[in-house]
Amino acid sequence: MPFLSPMLAKPLPKPGAKKPFILEPGMYAAEEKYDGHRIGVEVNEHPTSLLVDKGITAWSRLANERILPSHILEALNKFPYGQFDGELLVPGKRSYGVTEITNGPDLVYFVFDVLRLDDGDITQVDYNDRRTCLEDIFSSVPKDGPIRLAPSTNVNTWEEVMTLRDEVWSRDGEGLILKRRDALYQIGKRSADFIKIKVLQTSILTVIGFVPSHGLINNRGLYATIVIQDEDGNVTTVKTRNDVECRALEAEANKDLVWNETRFMNKPMKMIVNHPAVGRKLQIEFQERTMPDNNYRHPRFDHWV
Repeated sequence: MPFLSPMLAKPLPKPGAKKPFILEPGMYAAEEKYDGHRIGVEVNEHPTSLLVDKGITAWSRLANERILPSHILEALNKFPYGQFDGELLVPGKRSYGVTEITNGPDLVYFVFDVLRLDDGDITQVDYNDRRTCLEDIFSSVPKDGPIRLAPSTNVNTWEEVMTLRDEVWSRDGEGLILKRRDALYQIGKRSADFIKIKVLQTSILTVIGFVPSHGLINNRGLYATIVIQDEDGNVTTVKTRNDVECRALEAEANKDLVWNETRFMNKPMKMIVNHPAVGRKLQIEFQERTMPDNNYRHPRFDHWV
């Protein structure tokens, strides 16, 4: 079977747009927008590996063939013949390298659509029926295994959408996809039948200090705190994204540390002010600005500018 280019979502129109988005009750399902690698998978009768007796081929969004880790292959070997659309990721983690996406033992493939089933094209079947097909397949699949069905939730009001958005944020997720229940799968097209809602805003701030790591947190390893300030003088902090980044910043620190004190959340905070990173620009992601203090709610490191 040939590779089928994935259907893509359009962003939520901004307020005042000529074609505003209308949330019709009963017409939309919400799924989490995963922050991993979009992967299409084909399962057929022609073996491609000594590990499994079925043919299993994976493609990236740009049609580059991908090698799946053995635990994913073995789980897919129990699936029916067909083509599936999903996201490959480590739950709770963002940013992946090539090695991790190929060999990572903690990788999970979240399936959110099916394009072909038992050699039959079902792209012209609506989302509701395609979802039912997936639910039937996953009825006998372990819920905590390496292949998982992406949860889908009915949404009828914006209050329900915002509640789901906040839940996704609490899991360090990227956002939501709203899918019309009568939507066909439009190969290779970006369609308003799928609407993406990101939970994050971005802003660029200046580093004014650095606080070294002091332990382990949530099994994510060592972390350090970067103190940053916006043009209006508002101070906030973000943690380094991983052990490697933490150790790299600590290795850059001068031997003769100069400490100073600032106020953060109305409390004094000591920081190193002669670190080489001081003065650098850093883009953060955050959920919103709080009122009336104008603080950044849930800021997190995005990238150096």
